Amino acid sequence: MEKYWGGKMIFKRQEGFRFKFEEPVKMTFAIYEDGRVNNSQTAMADLLDVSPRGLKMFTEVDLGVNPPPLDLHFMLDTREIRAYGEVIWSRPFASGKYYGVYFNNQGPLEDFIVEELKSRRKKEAAEAKIKNNS
Repeated sequence: MEKYWGGKMIFKRQEGFRFKFEEPVKMTFAIYEDGRVNNSQTAMADLLDVSPRGLKMFTEVDLGVNPPPLDLHFMLDTREIRAYGEVIWSRPFASGKYYGVYFNNQGPLEDFIVEELKSRRKKEAAEAKIKNNS
């Protein structure tokens, strides 16, 4: 969906799309304690899907009933993304939990995620084309 604003086309990024990974992307996270990131307790998670406004991850770390905000690190294509996220839901699964994390109106982050996803998608499409032609 596009809108025209002052002669310039603006895309409504908040309108939903979610990029699901065929293979989970490895990521790390740390929790915020007293307004600071506790880097001494960094943990691993699998990034399952992402949108400009949030992500779904799986980890064996139990974040408790009212999880603190998270400092998230992951790569979609070539550049590391660092995001501040708030856990808005969780579901037990196997030996861990799925967590839904919301980025809470971080405009530059949303644009960065869209750029990295476009770049990743172009590479995947080019690889698929080469694979199909051989």
